[in-house]
Amino acid sequence: MRVLITGGAGFIGQRTGQLLLKQAHQVTVLDNLSPPAHDGPPALPAGMELVEGDIRKREDWVKALKENEVVVHLADYHDYLPSFSKLFHINAVGTAILFELLLEGKTSVRRIVLGSTTAVYGEGKYRCGKDGDVYPLPRRVDVLERGVWDPPCPICGGAITPMITDESVTRPTSAYGLSKLAQEDLVRLLGDRHGIEWVILRYGAVQGKGQPFQNAYYGALRIAALRLAHGQAPLLLEDGNQLRDFVDVEDVARANLAAITGLPPGAYNVATGRAHAVIDLARTLLRIAERDLAPETPGRYRVGDPRHVVPDVSRLKAEGWEAQSGLEAMVREYWQWLQQQPNLDTYFEGADHLMERTGTVRVAR
Repeated sequence: MRVLITGGAGFIGQRTGQLLLKQAHQVTVLDNLSPPAHDGPPALPAGMELVEGDIRKREDWVKALKENEVVVHLADYHDYLPSFSKLFHINAVGTAILFELLLEGKTSVRRIVLGSTTAVYGEGKYRCGKDGDVYPLPRRVDVLERGVWDPPCPICGGAITPMITDESVTRPTSAYGLSKLAQEDLVRLLGDRHGIEWVILRYGAVQGKGQPFQNAYYGALRIAALRLAHGQAPLLLEDGNQLRDFVDVEDVARANLAAITGLPPGAYNVATGRAHAVIDLARTLLRIAERDLAPETPGRYRVGDPRHVVPDVSRLKAEGWEAQSGLEAMVREYWQWLQQQPNLDTYFEGADHLMERTGTVRVAR
């Protein structure tokens, strides 16, 4: 099979391409190699053909599509900074251009696999003792400024408990989540209308060996590990008790492979099914690294973040996929990999300064 991976020189894309090559598929990569995801030409495995280009340019899509039968669309823009137009231009418009080319009938593409995110759920599903299952509104900044982290019931205003969230209800709380939902809607609508198979994979908090430390804007494990490598304690947002499902990049690549080779059309959560508090991730890292430090929680928060994200993975598990790596192994492997990397500059210092200056990260009063 001939497969095009957009963003294929990136963290998830390279792992996916390697699995495809092992199964004797032909792999083309379309990537613009831009920082901070890249700090130079990538060392792609032998057998991957690289097309350096931008998904916002029709001519670059044309060069990359060729005779490929499946497009694994991983190229996107993920940023917490107020770059709203860029988010939609890359994530939504880039995808629209792909469909324009597909509808011209000059390609061999029959299936699209879209790499999306659980950010499309926003807060997801909670349960209220009085009102049952509810979907909270985005947390208000004036409430976060007081250090009140947990969202209230949107009906009665009382306390609520986070529940696992299936694929049915999407209510993003960030511009990034909105841009990815727009991308999903394009794939779903145009795919169904024009007879192009599609699979949407909503990834949990993807971590693991090889996640580039140069990008210090997101990725709880890499940010905490980079701080620790410089002798500084992990600095956590809010109180550190936010729930996330940390999934290893190797498991994500396996899910991509399943979607490429025959997963039924639809949207699927890709996660472990085991949510952990962010502070537990940091404590696991400190124990593995044997560092006598404690996570710090000075009350900083990031505007637009959901409090908890607990995806339901039963739909993908019913198709035979299941995560194989747990939190401990994932953290250990990343820490060991990071220790072997040269030039571990303090990228997080500049990232912290920029996010605070733009109001993306604030401190509760």
